[in-house]
Amino acid sequence: MDKHKKFNFFNRRQFISSILSVSALINLPKISLASDPDVIVIGAGASGLAATEYLLKKGKSVICIEANNRIGGRCYTDNAFFGVPYDMGAHWITNNKTNPYVSYWKESNIKGFNLYEEKEQETVYDGKKKIISPEDKPLWDQYYSILEDIGHSSNKDIAPSEVISNKSSEWYDTAHLIIGPYDMAKDFDHFSCMDWWNYLEPETNSWFCSEGYGALVKHRWRNVPVQFNTKAQTIKWGGQGVKIETNKGTISSQACILTVSTGVLASGKIKFIPMLPIEKYDSFVGISMGIYNHIALQFKKNFFPYNKDGYIYYKLNSQNTSSPRGVAGLTNSSGSNLSYFDAGGEFARELENAGEEASIDFVLGELKSIFGSKIDKYLIKAHATSWASNPFTLGSYASAEPGSFHLRKVLKQSVGDRIFTAGEATAVEWATVAGANRSGLRAAKEVIKIL
Repeated sequence: MDKHKKFNFFNRRQFISSILSVSALINLPKISLASDPDVIVIGAGASGLAATEYLLKKGKSVICIEANNRIGGRCYTDNAFFGVPYDMGAHWITNNKTNPYVSYWKESNIKGFNLYEEKEQETVYDGKKKIISPEDKPLWDQYYSILEDIGHSSNKDIAPSEVISNKSSEWYDTAHLIIGPYDMAKDFDHFSCMDWWNYLEPETNSWFCSEGYGALVKHRWRNVPVQFNTKAQTIKWGGQGVKIETNKGTISSQACILTVSTGVLASGKIKFIPMLPIEKYDSFVGISMGIYNHIALQFKKNFFPYNKDGYIYYKLNSQNTSSPRGVAGLTNSSGSNLSYFDAGGEFARELENAGEEASIDFVLGELKSIFGSKIDKYLIKAHATSWASNPFTLGSYASAEPGSFHLRKVLKQSVGDRIFTAGEATAVEWATVAGANRSGLRAAKEVIKIL
């Protein structure tokens, strides 16, 4: 779930990532659960798949287990609901110059996928009025004022809400929405200035894939063997190696790579015997999952300002709330007449708890206040994701709570040279598919050293 356009330089999720080898593996060995491999990889998202492929290429025996019935994790394209590609999770392909999936597409010359750079097209509304520069200056003045305050506190592991000096603008909640929930999946009370700023790197524009980011990821890893519907329940690491108890039996190996989300780890769904060091459990909670949901609407025709991939922001009715009650939109995605209106932070959790119908009704109400009643006339279908309650993730993507930045280092450290942790939350370029990719390779290389 990665964005931004006009404000690329400040986007937390568009980061440089390493480039994977793009050679397709045709005959990767498949190992049954009855075997005892060198390594067990838990989770078949981008991180687990990258780790599994790397280890197999190095001649190691590997079993990758996945609790779900598919690969991709939080990067998944559904084609059934709307009849067009619908990225239910990650959608923005960040940093095209170094993104491994762009490289895979270019170097492999794969057919059937159209990748292209976003155009950074934005429109701001005040009620029904489209705001044209310089009328939109109060919004961006507030936006940059907040960024400056966070930047001045980049050496402090405290919440942005503690350092923002000016909240007087009537555009404050909109600026809060763009910087916090729409980018970080958290409100200003729930992430660290230090974490936010330490993500900062030179960036390039995002790309889109007309067929869906999840479809591209699925194609990239189509030859990696995975054992589906296999839930890791207990990890025993007290003796030599590790034993993973699953719903389908116990597997033994020399090491395991744990790629599941911090939401799942913090929930206690996976038990560790003996218990991990207490600071490790602290890291599961401190590098916590934010909430970011798509409320996707399909229309009969495009009545938005741009032909495709236009962004919409608007003045929120709320004023100085702890969690902005609004959404930001990507309209007519790839020209498909499918638009994403995204909610984040605690308001996204509130909407999700209220149910899908409530989420859809809220977005329709906001759009009617801008575009009028024709919304109902043109609407075909709608869907809202629910990542907070998704049992495989329990959240969307992770960032450090105030006071928890130091726990990033703890989260990615191995335990006893037997349990290795990967996943987007452990990546320098966290909250990206490319970052998850890189973390899987990092963990696999650490494992190779001890085998």
